[in-house]
Amino acid sequence: MRTCAIVNPAAGRGRVRRVWPQLLSHLLSAAPSLSVRWTTAPAHATALTRQALLDGYERIVAVGGDGTLHEVVNGFFDGSSRVSPEAVLAFVPCGSGSDFRHALGLPSALPSADRLHAPRVRSLDVLRVRDTSCPPPEGPRTVRHALNIVSAGLSGAVVRRMSQSSGRLPPRLRYLTAILQALATTRPTSVRLVLDGTPQPTMRIRLVALANGPSFAAGLPIAPMATPHDGRLHITVVRAIPAASLLRHAHRFYRGTHLALAGVDSYRARHVALLPQSPQRTWAEADGERLGRLPLSVSLLPNALRVHC
Repeated sequence: MRTCAIVNPAAGRGRVRRVWPQLLSHLLSAAPSLSVRWTTAPAHATALTRQALLDGYERIVAVGGDGTLHEVVNGFFDGSSRVSPEAVLAFVPCGSGSDFRHALGLPSALPSADRLHAPRVRSLDVLRVRDTSCPPPEGPRTVRHALNIVSAGLSGAVVRRMSQSSGRLPPRLRYLTAILQALATTRPTSVRLVLDGTPQPTMRIRLVALANGPSFAAGLPIAPMATPHDGRLHITVVRAIPAASLLRHAHRFYRGTHLALAGVDSYRARHVALLPQSPQRTWAEADGERLGRLPLSVSLLPNALRVHC
Protein backbone atom coordinates (compact mmCIF):
# COMPACT_ATOMS: atom_id res chain seq x y z
CA MET A 1 0.00 0.00 0.00
CA ARG A 2 1.21 3.51 -0.78
CA THR A 3 1.74 4.88 2.70
CA CYS A 4 2.12 8.44 3.98
CA ALA A 5 2.97 9.28 7.60
CA ILE A 6 1.61 12.53 9.02
CA VAL A 7 3.91 13.37 11.93
CA ASN A 8 3.39 15.94 14.67
CA PRO A 9 6.84 16.76 16.08
CA ALA A 10 5.32 18.54 19.10
CA ALA A 11 3.22 15.57 20.24
CA GLY A 12 3.90 14.13 23.67
CA ARG A 13 5.74 17.31 24.64
CA GLY A 14 8.43 16.56 22.06
CA ARG A 15 8.52 12.79 22.48
CA VAL A 16 8.07 12.22 18.75
CA ARG A 17 11.35 13.99 17.96
CA ARG A 18 13.19 11.94 20.59
CA VAL A 19 12.00 8.56 19.30
CA TRP A 20 11.78 9.45 15.61
CA PRO A 21 15.01 7.75 14.35
CA GLN A 22 13.98 4.42 15.89
CA LEU A 23 10.34 4.88 14.93
CA LEU A 24 11.24 5.71 11.32
CA SER A 25 13.23 2.47 11.11
CA HIS A 26 10.18 0.47 12.23
CA LEU A 27 7.89 2.30 9.78
CA LEU A 28 10.25 1.80 6.83
CA SER A 29 10.48 -1.88 7.64
CA ALA A 30 6.70 -2.15 7.16
CA ALA A 31 6.41 0.40 4.33
CA PRO A 32 9.73 0.77 2.42
CA SER A 33 8.40 3.52 0.13
CA LEU A 34 7.03 5.56 3.04
CA SER A 35 6.42 9.26 2.48
CA VAL A 36 6.73 11.49 5.58
CA ARG A 37 5.04 14.86 6.01
CA TRP A 38 5.60 16.96 9.15
CA THR A 39 3.01 19.25 10.64
CA THR A 40 3.99 22.83 11.39
CA ALA A 41 0.81 24.46 12.74
CA PRO A 42 -2.64 23.68 14.15
CA ALA A 43 -4.95 22.04 11.57
CA HIS A 44 -1.96 21.36 9.27
CA ALA A 45 -2.41 17.59 9.67
CA THR A 46 -5.90 17.87 8.18
CA ALA A 47 -4.62 19.64 5.07
CA LEU A 48 -1.66 17.25 4.69
CA THR A 49 -3.91 14.19 5.01
CA ARG A 50 -6.44 15.44 2.48
CA GLN A 51 -3.70 16.25 -0.03
CA ALA A 52 -2.03 12.85 0.48
CA LEU A 53 -5.32 11.09 -0.22
CA LEU A 54 -5.85 13.22 -3.33
CA ASP A 55 -2.31 12.27 -4.39
CA GLY A 56 -3.35 8.60 -4.31
CA TYR A 57 -1.94 7.37 -1.01
CA GLU A 58 -3.88 4.37 0.24
CA ARG A 59 -2.77 4.35 3.88
CA ILE A 60 -2.28 7.32 6.21
CA VAL A 61 -0.31 6.83 9.43
CA ALA A 62 -1.05 9.42 12.12
CA VAL A 63 2.00 9.80 14.38
CA GLY A 64 1.18 11.83 17.48
CA GLY A 65 -1.51 12.07 20.12
CA ASP A 66 -5.28 12.27 20.10
CA GLY A 67 -5.12 15.83 18.74
CA THR A 68 -3.06 14.69 15.76
CA LEU A 69 -5.42 11.76 15.20
CA HIS A 70 -8.39 14.13 15.32
CA GLU A 71 -6.89 16.37 12.64
CA VAL A 72 -5.94 13.42 10.43
CA VAL A 73 -9.45 11.97 10.66
CA ASN A 74 -10.84 15.30 9.47
CA GLY A 75 -8.52 15.07 6.47
CA PHE A 76 -10.35 11.90 5.40
CA PHE A 77 -13.50 13.98 4.92
CA ASP A 78 -14.27 16.99 2.76
CA GLY A 79 -17.36 18.47 4.34
CA SER A 80 -19.79 15.57 4.51
CA SER A 81 -18.02 13.47 1.85
CA ARG A 82 -15.19 10.98 2.21
CA VAL A 83 -12.13 11.92 0.16
CA SER A 84 -11.07 8.33 -0.51
CA PRO A 85 -13.54 5.72 0.84
CA GLU A 86 -11.13 2.78 0.49
CA ALA A 87 -8.17 4.49 2.20
CA VAL A 88 -7.00 3.15 5.55
CA LEU A 89 -5.98 5.03 8.70
CA ALA A 90 -3.27 3.75 11.04
CA PHE A 91 -2.36 5.31 14.39
CA VAL A 92 1.04 5.32 16.06
CA PRO A 93 0.31 6.83 19.48
CA CYS A 94 3.00 9.16 20.79
CA GLY A 95 0.92 11.75 22.63
CA SER A 96 0.53 12.67 26.27
CA GLY A 97 -2.91 11.13 26.68
CA SER A 98 -3.70 8.99 23.61
CA ASP A 99 -7.06 7.88 25.01
CA PHE A 100 -8.34 6.45 21.74
CA ARG A 101 -5.51 3.93 21.44
CA HIS A 102 -7.11 2.03 24.33
CA ALA A 103 -10.40 1.82 22.42
CA LEU A 104 -8.44 0.33 19.51
CA GLY A 105 -6.43 -1.98 21.74
CA LEU A 106 -3.17 -0.50 20.45
CA PRO A 107 0.15 -0.75 22.30
CA SER A 108 2.67 2.09 22.51
CA ALA A 109 4.40 3.70 19.53
CA LEU A 110 7.00 1.17 18.36
CA PRO A 111 4.81 -1.96 18.69
CA SER A 112 2.00 -0.07 16.93
CA ALA A 113 4.36 0.70 14.04
CA ASP A 114 5.30 -2.98 13.83
CA ARG A 115 1.62 -3.89 13.44
CA LEU A 116 1.73 -2.37 9.94
CA HIS A 117 3.50 -5.56 8.78
CA ALA A 118 0.35 -7.65 9.16
CA PRO A 119 -2.45 -5.21 9.90
CA ARG A 120 -6.03 -6.07 10.69
CA VAL A 121 -8.38 -3.60 9.03
CA ARG A 122 -11.65 -2.81 10.75
CA SER A 123 -14.37 -0.30 9.90
CA LEU A 124 -15.06 2.08 12.78
CA ASP A 125 -17.86 4.50 13.54
CA VAL A 126 -17.17 8.23 13.25
CA LEU A 127 -18.87 11.21 14.89
CA ARG A 128 -20.03 14.04 12.63
CA VAL A 129 -20.35 17.35 14.50
CA ARG A 130 -22.30 20.29 13.20
CA ASP A 131 -21.34 23.46 15.04
CA THR A 132 -22.46 26.80 13.60
CA SER A 133 -22.90 28.72 16.83
CA CYS A 134 -19.82 30.92 16.96
CA PRO A 135 -18.34 33.72 14.89
CA PRO A 136 -14.54 33.86 14.43
CA PRO A 137 -12.16 33.13 16.08
CA GLU A 138 -14.12 30.17 17.50
CA GLY A 139 -15.76 29.39 14.16
CA PRO A 140 -17.58 29.16 11.95
CA ARG A 141 -17.22 25.39 11.78
CA THR A 142 -20.06 23.86 9.84
CA VAL A 143 -18.96 20.20 9.82
CA ARG A 144 -16.27 18.45 11.83
CA HIS A 145 -15.50 14.82 12.55
CA ALA A 146 -14.29 13.02 15.66
CA LEU A 147 -13.34 9.48 16.59
CA ASN A 148 -13.49 9.43 20.37
CA ILE A 149 -15.75 11.78 22.36
CA VAL A 150 -17.64 15.03 21.87
CA SER A 151 -18.61 16.68 25.15
CA ALA A 152 -19.83 19.95 26.62
CA GLY A 153 -20.00 21.71 29.97
CA LEU A 154 -17.24 21.12 32.51
CA SER A 155 -15.14 19.20 29.98
CA GLY A 156 -15.34 22.02 27.45
CA ALA A 157 -14.02 24.43 30.08
CA VAL A 158 -11.26 21.97 30.98
CA VAL A 159 -10.07 21.69 27.36
CA ARG A 160 -9.98 25.47 27.04
CA ARG A 161 -7.81 25.63 30.15
CA MET A 162 -5.56 22.86 28.89
CA SER A 163 -5.07 24.59 25.55
CA GLN A 164 -3.84 27.70 27.36
CA SER A 165 -1.43 25.90 29.71
CA SER A 166 2.10 24.73 29.06
CA GLY A 167 2.92 22.93 32.30
CA ARG A 168 5.21 19.92 32.54
CA LEU A 169 3.03 17.91 34.88
CA PRO A 170 2.13 14.33 33.87
CA PRO A 171 -0.98 14.28 31.62
CA ARG A 172 -3.39 12.83 34.18
CA LEU A 173 -2.27 15.34 36.83
CA ARG A 174 -2.59 18.21 34.34
CA TYR A 175 -6.15 17.15 33.55
CA LEU A 176 -7.00 16.68 37.22
CA THR A 177 -5.70 20.18 38.02
CA ALA A 178 -7.72 21.66 35.15
CA ILE A 179 -10.84 19.75 36.27
CA LEU A 180 -10.53 21.12 39.82
CA GLN A 181 -10.03 24.67 38.52
CA ALA A 182 -12.99 24.40 36.15
CA LEU A 183 -15.16 22.87 38.86
CA ALA A 184 -14.44 25.87 41.08
CA THR A 185 -15.31 28.43 38.39
CA THR A 186 -17.93 26.77 36.12
CA ARG A 187 -21.58 26.66 37.12
CA PRO A 188 -24.07 24.01 36.03
CA THR A 189 -26.03 24.95 32.93
CA SER A 190 -29.45 24.10 31.53
CA VAL A 191 -29.58 22.04 28.33
CA ARG A 192 -32.06 19.99 26.38
CA LEU A 193 -31.02 16.80 24.63
CA VAL A 194 -32.79 15.68 21.49
CA LEU A 195 -32.15 11.94 21.08
CA ASP A 196 -32.93 10.51 17.64
CA GLY A 197 -35.44 13.32 17.12
CA THR A 198 -37.13 12.99 20.53
CA PRO A 199 -36.70 16.03 22.83
CA GLN A 200 -35.88 15.21 26.44
CA PRO A 201 -36.90 17.37 29.43
CA THR A 202 -34.62 20.31 30.14
CA MET A 203 -32.01 19.37 32.73
CA ARG A 204 -29.35 21.14 34.76
CA ILE A 205 -26.02 19.53 33.99
CA ARG A 206 -22.33 19.81 34.68
CA LEU A 207 -21.27 17.68 31.75
CA VAL A 208 -22.64 15.71 28.83
CA ALA A 209 -20.41 13.33 26.86
CA LEU A 210 -21.31 11.74 23.51
CA ALA A 211 -18.91 8.83 23.33
CA ASN A 212 -17.61 6.58 20.58
CA GLY A 213 -14.70 5.46 22.78
CA PRO A 214 -14.74 4.90 26.54
CA SER A 215 -12.27 7.41 27.97
CA PHE A 216 -11.04 10.98 27.77
CA ALA A 217 -8.93 13.37 29.89
CA ALA A 218 -5.91 11.00 29.93
CA GLY A 219 -7.73 7.88 31.05
CA LEU A 220 -11.03 8.87 32.67
CA PRO A 221 -13.60 6.27 31.50
CA ILE A 222 -16.58 8.61 31.22
CA ALA A 223 -18.50 6.08 29.06
CA PRO A 224 -17.01 2.73 30.10
CA MET A 225 -19.24 0.64 27.81
CA ALA A 226 -18.60 2.68 24.65
CA THR A 227 -17.01 0.94 21.69
CA PRO A 228 -16.31 2.46 18.25
CA HIS A 229 -18.00 -0.28 16.23
CA ASP A 230 -21.44 -0.84 17.76
CA GLY A 231 -23.34 1.79 15.75
CA ARG A 232 -24.44 3.79 18.80
CA LEU A 233 -23.39 6.88 20.70
CA HIS A 234 -23.00 6.19 24.40
CA ILE A 235 -24.21 9.30 26.20
CA THR A 236 -23.24 10.11 29.79
CA VAL A 237 -24.91 13.04 31.55
CA VAL A 238 -23.58 14.33 34.85
CA ARG A 239 -26.34 16.45 36.32
CA ALA A 240 -25.88 19.44 38.63
CA ILE A 241 -24.31 17.38 41.41
CA PRO A 242 -22.78 19.55 44.16
CA ALA A 243 -19.03 20.00 43.74
CA ALA A 244 -18.33 18.47 47.15
CA SER A 245 -20.23 15.32 46.15
CA LEU A 246 -18.38 15.07 42.85
CA LEU A 247 -15.05 15.30 44.65
CA ARG A 248 -16.13 12.69 47.17
CA HIS A 249 -16.97 10.29 44.34
CA ALA A 250 -14.03 11.19 42.08
CA HIS A 251 -12.58 7.68 42.46
CA ARG A 252 -15.82 6.24 41.05
CA PHE A 253 -15.33 8.23 37.84
CA TYR A 254 -11.74 7.03 37.43
CA ARG A 255 -12.79 3.43 38.08
CA GLY A 256 -15.70 3.64 35.64
CA THR A 257 -18.35 2.84 38.26
CA HIS A 258 -19.95 6.29 38.26
CA LEU A 259 -22.93 5.30 36.08
CA ALA A 260 -24.58 3.88 39.21
CA LEU A 261 -24.41 7.21 41.05
CA ALA A 262 -27.55 9.29 41.62
CA GLY A 263 -27.38 12.25 39.25
CA VAL A 264 -25.51 10.37 36.50
CA ASP A 265 -27.64 9.26 33.54
CA SER A 266 -26.79 7.25 30.45
CA TYR A 267 -28.51 6.91 27.08
CA ARG A 268 -27.93 5.42 23.61
CA ALA A 269 -28.70 7.15 20.33
CA ARG A 270 -27.55 7.67 16.74
CA HIS A 271 -28.27 11.40 16.52
CA VAL A 272 -28.02 13.93 19.36
CA ALA A 273 -28.67 17.67 19.49
CA LEU A 274 -27.46 19.68 22.49
CA LEU A 275 -29.57 22.81 22.88
CA PRO A 276 -28.74 25.47 25.49
CA GLN A 277 -31.65 26.55 27.68
CA SER A 278 -29.87 29.29 29.64
CA PRO A 279 -28.00 32.41 28.52
CA GLN A 280 -24.59 31.37 29.89
CA ARG A 281 -22.02 30.03 27.44
CA THR A 282 -21.57 26.28 27.46
CA TRP A 283 -18.34 25.29 25.73
CA ALA A 284 -17.81 22.06 23.83
CA GLU A 285 -14.84 19.94 22.78
CA ALA A 286 -14.12 17.05 20.42
CA ASP A 287 -11.30 14.56 21.00
CA GLY A 288 -9.70 17.04 23.40
CA GLU A 289 -9.80 19.87 20.84
CA ARG A 290 -11.75 23.08 21.34
CA LEU A 291 -15.10 23.54 19.65
CA GLY A 292 -17.36 26.55 20.01
CA ARG A 293 -20.30 26.77 22.38
CA LEU A 294 -23.70 25.12 22.27
CA PRO A 295 -25.87 24.50 20.30
CA LEU A 296 -24.40 21.64 18.31
CA SER A 297 -25.58 18.35 16.88
CA VAL A 298 -23.73 15.06 16.57
CA SER A 299 -24.53 12.14 14.28
CA LEU A 300 -22.91 8.73 14.38
CA LEU A 301 -21.71 7.46 11.00
CA PRO A 302 -21.52 3.65 11.22
CA ASN A 303 -18.48 1.98 9.64
CA ALA A 304 -17.38 5.28 8.13
CA LEU A 305 -13.60 4.85 8.39
CA ARG A 306 -11.29 1.91 7.69
CA VAL A 307 -8.69 1.67 10.45
CA HIS A 308 -5.71 -0.59 11.25
CA CYS A 309 -6.23 -1.99 14.76
